[in-house]
Amino acid sequence: MSSLTCARLTVWTIVAVLLQILGISLFVFGFFPVKPALSGISGPESYRSPMCHSVEDRDERTLPPHQLRSLYQEMSGIPPSFDQLILMVVDGLPAEFVLGKDDQPPTKAMIEAMPYMQSLLSNGMAVGYHSKAAPPTVTMPRLKAMVSGAIGGFLDVAFNFNTQALLDDNILGQFYDIGWKMVMHGDETWLKLFPGLFTRYDGVSSFYVKDTVEVDRNVSRHLEAELSTDNWNLLILHYLGLDHVGHTGGRSSNLMIPKLKEMDEIIKMIHMSKILPKDDPHRQTLLVCTATVLMNIIYIYM
Repeated sequence: MSSLTCARLTVWTIVAVLLQILGISLFVFGFFPVKPALSGISGPESYRSPMCHSVEDRDERTLPPHQLRSLYQEMSGIPPSFDQLILMVVDGLPAEFVLGKDDQPPTKAMIEAMPYMQSLLSNGMAVGYHSKAAPPTVTMPRLKAMVSGAIGGFLDVAFNFNTQALLDDNILGQFYDIGWKMVMHGDETWLKLFPGLFTRYDGVSSFYVKDTVEVDRNVSRHLEAELSTDNWNLLILHYLGLDHVGHTGGRSSNLMIPKLKEMDEIIKMIHMSKILPKDDPHRQTLLVCTATVLMNIIYIYM
C-alpha cells in the first residue's frame, strides 16, 4: 500500500513539474516574444500616389544620393516643405503638462512653467498632438518606435541595458541613404541604435538618474554652434534631465518646475534663432518637440 502511494505521489509530482514548465514556457514565449528583423528596405514605391503611372524598374539603391533624393521627390510629387529638421526629445515630459488632459487645459502652474511654448500653441505658430505609446515605455523601444514604427515588446526592457544596432528599415537610415547630414547630442542610446550615421555627436549616459543638471548642459552647450551653421539636415537633441527629476522626486518634485522652464528657454532659443529669422526665405526649419513616454508631439514652424 505504501509503495503504491509513493508511486502515485511520484507520478503526480512529475506531472505537476511538467505542467509548471509548460506554463512558464507559454508565459515567457507569449509575454516576451522575440520579434525577428524584417528584411528589405522601403523604396520609391512608398512615395507614389495611388493613381500615378508605373515607372521603369531599376535598382534605385545604386544611385548616388543626390539622384536618389531627386527621384524620391519626383515620384512623391510633393516638394519638401522644410530644409532642416530639429527633433527635440524631452525625455519624460507628460503630455498633460503641455496639452492638458481629457479636453482640459494644462494647470496654471504648468502654463507658467512653459510660457513660450504655450504662446506658440495659442498663437497658432505651433501645433500639438497626443500620441499614446504602447508599453514598455523605456527609452530604447520608444526610439525604435519613433523612427521605424515598430511596436516594442517587454523583452526590450532587458535589451534597453545592452542596446544593439537597429537593423530594421527606419527613417534615419532612409535619410542617410539620400545624403542627409545628421547631428545628435544627448542620450547615447541613439549612437548604439544607429552607429556610423551621425556626422557629429556627443552622447550622455541615461542610467545615472541622480544627475539632473550636467546631463542637459552637455546637450545645450552645443546649441549655439549648431544653430549658427547650416551644414546639417537633421539635428537631434535628447534631453534627459526631466526624466531624471521624475525618477528621483516624482512629478511633485521641487526640481520639476525649474526644469520645465529650462526646456522652455531652449525651445525659445531654437525658435528665435532658427525659425523666426527670414534672412533666407527659401530655407525653412521645422522643430518637432516630443517625449518618449505617453507623448506630446509639438510641431513648431512659421
